[in-house]
Amino acid sequence: MLKPGMKRFVLLTLLALLPALLLVALYVVRDPFHVVKPYKGKIYEPGDTISLTINWGHVTIESYKYFDPQGHFDSFIFGSSLSGYYRIADWQRHLPADAHPFHFNASRETLYGILNKLEFLKSRGVKIKHALLIIEDEMLMRRPLDEDVLFVQHPQTAPNVSWWQFHQLYFNAFRQPELVAYMLCPGPMTERVLEKGYATRDITNRIEPINEGYYRYADSLIAVNPSAFYTPEHIAQYSRPEKTLPCPPKILPHVKSLLNAIATILFNDETDFQIIIPPHYGYEAIASSDLYTMEKIFGQERVHDFSHDPALGTDLHYYYDEGHLVARQCGRLIDSAYNAVTLPSPYLK
Repeated sequence: MLKPGMKRFVLLTLLALLPALLLVALYVVRDPFHVVKPYKGKIYEPGDTISLTINWGHVTIESYKYFDPQGHFDSFIFGSSLSGYYRIADWQRHLPADAHPFHFNASRETLYGILNKLEFLKSRGVKIKHALLIIEDEMLMRRPLDEDVLFVQHPQTAPNVSWWQFHQLYFNAFRQPELVAYMLCPGPMTERVLEKGYATRDITNRIEPINEGYYRYADSLIAVNPSAFYTPEHIAQYSRPEKTLPCPPKILPHVKSLLNAIATILFNDETDFQIIIPPHYGYEAIASSDLYTMEKIFGQERVHDFSHDPALGTDLHYYYDEGHLVARQCGRLIDSAYNAVTLPSPYLK
């Protein structure tokens, strides 16, 4: 039996640890970031109007693992959130009838993240028959953000991210007083977590089995009554940044190595793939030397540059916001790519 002094020590220790233990229990039970409990085929519940911000790269991997036994996916759209609105229904017009496509995107995706996802698929014995890569100019200089809960890579795809590091990062984020209070009493704390950027009302509709998000309401307004979506208030949110053109080259030696590694996997798998370099509001045109490098690595017939499009680069009416091209225009770019269309750089030397 424990001596009275030892019992008192144990009791005081447990009392001291009780707040931390309760916090851990709250984190595990509520799973605010959807990273603790197994993915069960959906993220949002019917009627959800607010959500804590979510790491969509993590959702992508968990969604793939959950649905692949039935979906037998062999065709993938890779890219950042910009790639999310390149609809699989539009892509399937250019694929064989027996293709099984899936969105393999992540918010603020990097070339390293795409390479890791390709290697993840190969480690599972997947033959990548078809691929569509959306590689925006900014991705050529973007480094992995593995210390940020929104962008940290899934431990199963990133060799440098352990499960312990991953959950430690999320638990530390959860310890914010506003988030704990929101979990305990959401009503009074709703505006506070929205104001702090911990939560969002931007809840997209989703086709879960293919990991595709879409804006049903926005798309219907844009198709039928664009002025109801592109109100003066909406447009005022996004001032067009002034870019110095042509943009400076971004493909440094380490970036070229990543591009070559991606190309090696695709060519070794005899993947039928196309690359779209999309436009961006503010006319963020890729440097001609970078375009030439990508064409040398992947093949000129597979790289389709639309970053120089003067209309798409200067008119907000083609976008949901300052970066995400509306799905209808994404479909048009898919059609253009598969019809071997690309825009010649006006800055070729």
